Amino acid sequence: MIYTHTIGRIGKDCQTITGTHVTFMAVDIAVDDYSKGQNITTWVRVRSSRENHIRLAEYLTKGRLILVEGTISTSLWTDREGENHIQISLNADSIAFVNAGKREEQSTDPKKAARKGAKAKSTPKPPTDAPEPDEKDLPF
Repeated sequence: MIYTHTIGRIGKDCQTITGTHVTFMAVDIAVDDYSKGQNITTWVRVRSSRENHIRLAEYLTKGRLILVEGTISTSLWTDREGENHIQISLNADSIAFVNAGKREEQSTDPKKAARKGAKAKSTPKPPTDAPEPDEKDLPF
């Protein structure tokens, strides 16, 4: 058994699948690896039958960056042209959202915009006509 932590971007919205005995969620993530100046993308299928992951499925939408922790399994499948492919699957024990950086807020709420504008206006600017510091005035 291989236990891993993987960070990837969701390829398409998560699906919740209801079977005869169990309900589970499935989502495919693109995991990027930068090696020797090239970007290599590996697709990993993430599955979980945990109740909290099934409830989380509506927030697992295309483009979101997530961290998944769990066990890896592989399977071999053949496409219509007869080519063999390896499917990497991850049975998730933990799923977390990853903050990819600060986004610029484009709020339509006028109160937030007013507060943001007020903060920008209240920040004092340094005076342009300040005298040059005199070495004799330094306290040390």
